[in-house]
Amino acid sequence: MMKKHINQITYRESGMGKGQTFTWTKATRELRLEDEDGKVSEDVYLLSEHQQMELEQLLLHVDLMYWQPVYTTEWLILDGTDWEIRWSSPDGNGTSRGSNAFPDKWELLRDWLYGQFAENGEEDR
Repeated sequence: MMKKHINQITYRESGMGKGQTFTWTKATRELRLEDEDGKVSEDVYLLSEHQQMELEQLLLHVDLMYWQPVYTTEWLILDGTDWEIRWSSPDGNGTSRGSNAFPDKWELLRDWLYGQFAENGEEDR
């Protein structure tokens, strides 16, 4: 089975009045964080080779390229979590999004992204 490679992801999340966007680019190993006002964190985080490999393995583990286009719930939840992720790969581009509904293993990717900035003292959830 041929491995699927992702070249870039953009993950946006908003909830409880706050929003942020993470952008990762494989070619440069850069991970950026922007808040909902478009403010970029003071420095772009350059992933180590280990972190880069860890993220690529995580993207395969969560089966990102096979997430449904839309996840929904029948419950009305105010101030919940809206999210969207876009990716590009040699095989094409994809998008998945949801509002208070999530694919399996979604939290693993979300927590990893937030964790990169929390470890560097730049972001508190």
